[in-house]
Order: sequence, then C-alpha cells, then structure tokens
Amino acid sequence: MKTIFKLIKDDISMFRNKETLGFKDYLMIFNPRMYPIVLVRVASFFYGIHLGIIAKIISTFNFVLFGCDIARGAKIQGGLYLPHPSGVVIGEYAVIGKNCIIHQGVTLGDRGEEHETSNPTLGDFVEIGTGAKILGKIHLDDYSRVGANSVVLKDTPKYSVVVGAPASVIKYREVI
Repeated sequence: MKTIFKLIKDDISMFRNKETLGFKDYLMIFNPRMYPIVLVRVASFFYGIHLGIIAKIISTFNFVLFGCDIARGAKIQGGLYLPHPSGVVIGEYAVIGKNCIIHQGVTLGDRGEEHETSNPTLGDFVEIGTGAKILGKIHLDDYSRVGANSVVLKDTPKYSVVVGAPASVIKYREVI
C-alpha cells in the first residue's frame, strides 16, 4: 500500500502535469484546489488505521468547506485531479485508478436497488466530465472518457468515449 506522502506526490504530479517535481512544485499543496484532495488522503489514512471517527470528522470538514463528499473508505490511487471539486460525490466502495480526472458535480455511487457495495470501478487515466453520473457495479476501463451530464450504467471498454443518458460509446480515442 502506498504511503500518504507518495499518494499526495502523485496527486501534485498530476495537478502540475509533470513527472518529476521540484521544490516549487511541492508548494502546490498550498493551492486551494489541492486542499480537498489532501483532506481525502488524510481521512483515508485515518480510516486505514482504524481511527474512523477522526476520518469522519475530516471527511465532514471536506464536505462543509469544499462541497466535496468523498467517502473515507473509497480506494483512490495516486494522481487524483479534481479541477473544480464542488459537488463531487464518491461512494464508500468506489475504486479509482491512477491519474484520473473528475470534474465538478460527478457522482460515483450505487443505483439504489443494489447492495451498497455496488459502486463503480474506474481504471487508470479515466476522465469524467462535469455532471456525469456513474452508477452501479460497473467498470470504466483504462483511458475511458465520459461526456458531461452522461449517465453511465454499463461497463465501458478501453479508450472509449461515452455520452448520453444512458451513455453509449460514440467513438474510441487514439491509443497513446
């Protein structure tokens, strides 16, 4: 398991769009857009060492200050980037791969009719557009992109671009 410092380093790296970081890059931790991500990392750390009440307080603090409701138990790899974190909701059992971009107003949660552990799984380098809803026990494969205000209810293949309500594949991205 990666340490909290390694995860925050990966988050800053994604935020700065650089692979190697200098001293000035680490000062980005004081950028207001990084605060919600750092709070998520700290809450997850306390949750991981079985100090759930402290994790809940930090998670609530994140919600009140930034409008960002990210469950402390969500498994989020390094490189998370929230350009505008307000309105982002990520469920307790969601799994997010490395270097994902999640825009404002995105929901990653269950559909209500299923068991609470039925949150989505995002692969690596997934980008989710503003207002999109990713619901149910589905998998968005690596390099997928979800259009703004889309409602995704089915798995998406690698390199796909999905839009609509319910979302469907409209094209495939170039292989990088």
